[in-house]
Amino acid sequence: MAHPTRSYFLRVPAWRVLATLLALLGCSESTTVETEPDAAADDLGSPDKDRTPDADTPSDLGDIDDAAAPPDTELSPDTGASFDASLDATADVTVAMDVPPPPRDVPPPPRDVPPPPRDVPPPPRDVPPSSPPQTGLLLDGARPMQCADPALFSAANAEGTYYAYCTGMAHVWTTSDWARFDDRRSATRFDLTGMSANGRELGSWWAPGIVYAPDLRQYVMWVSVPDARARRGASGWDTRSLAVLTAATPTGPWVYRNIGLAASATGQHVIDPFLFRDHDGRRYVFFKRYGGGASSSIMGAAVDASWRHLVAGSQVEIMDGYGGPRTWEDNVRENPAVDYDPATGHHHMLFSGGHWAEDSYATGHALSTCGPLCVSASGRWRIVASGDLGINQVVRANGDPDFRHGGPGGAVFQDDRARTIVYAAAARSARGDSARYLMRQAIRWRNDAPYVDTAGHRPELR
Repeated sequence: MAHPTRSYFLRVPAWRVLATLLALLGCSESTTVETEPDAAADDLGSPDKDRTPDADTPSDLGDIDDAAAPPDTELSPDTGASFDASLDATADVTVAMDVPPPPRDVPPPPRDVPPPPRDVPPPPRDVPPSSPPQTGLLLDGARPMQCADPALFSAANAEGTYYAYCTGMAHVWTTSDWARFDDRRSATRFDLTGMSANGRELGSWWAPGIVYAPDLRQYVMWVSVPDARARRGASGWDTRSLAVLTAATPTGPWVYRNIGLAASATGQHVIDPFLFRDHDGRRYVFFKRYGGGASSSIMGAAVDASWRHLVAGSQVEIMDGYGGPRTWEDNVRENPAVDYDPATGHHHMLFSGGHWAEDSYATGHALSTCGPLCVSASGRWRIVASGDLGINQVVRANGDPDFRHGGPGGAVFQDDRARTIVYAAAARSARGDSARYLMRQAIRWRNDAPYVDTAGHRPELR
């Protein structure tokens, strides 16, 4: 008995089969052409779709096949083979006519566009900060803090906790906020093995200079001490040299290492050392020298990598140590403290002038445009008046009865931004108190010179 659907198919005229095939081929081409190129490109190029074209899309030919063939129609084997061949050919045409996806290996926009340079120099210092604070006399509770010739440094150069060592080693003040202070002297230790008996008299140590050397992980101190051959007289020790000590922490133990610079003759004083690491990493010591047949001079010298020894042949005079009669310095210049301004490439030095036990004592300023050890005739270190109102001193107290036993001197810049100075003065000495106390004031810069922005550049008392 013949299959009903097979009998039906055999009764279909041949021309109808051929027409059906032609219609199928025509519909496949028209379906491919009508595909929107943009939609195809978006679909195939979407980053979250990783597939070949049409892998997940129902076949267009399958849709046409279902519409063209009656539900119960079965094709003959021969006809089916021919139809399968036509499907293969049509599929090839469809793939060939598809819009290709955009290439996936197109490199993204470059991400290594260099950022703006980070070594842009800071603005010049003569651009005044907004309302700089004026601090004045520093107080431990209600008491002013005694400290002549302060050596100021921060722990590990972090500008967080600050320490101030003083002449005579009587105090080691420390603070983290400049409002509350602690005296760490009782916790400070010294190992003076190898130092002369004269040098071991801590109460006779003058004006220490201290720096943290990160490459050594050590704090280094240079300090003026009585020389081994010195004799004590009515006015104190007659000969002084510079001793070198190191410590792993800000409060020691400070271990004596050597004499960094010895007096060259009896009666010579080498005092007021200041240690300075320049922007290029080079190391220097600045100091005052006078007596024993030597000229009175503020000197500078390079220091080796250990911070313990002078580089041979590097000593130079950077400033005459007198200043001359009838000048505000009145034959005394001392206490150098050096800083570098990256905006201008200039070096600046604070120094003290006048007599330390009088109100004439004040802080001056010198400028170098040719390096820290500049000795050229045209550009050597030179005195520069304050940048404000033509006043010569950065801070002064002449004629002020509150400072009649000692004006502001021994000044140092607080940090690399050079916006604040710390110094000592015999504040409120009209009460008969001749001791010098710690003071701190903000400074401004104008015409490449610093100044305290108060009336007459006076210290502030609070």
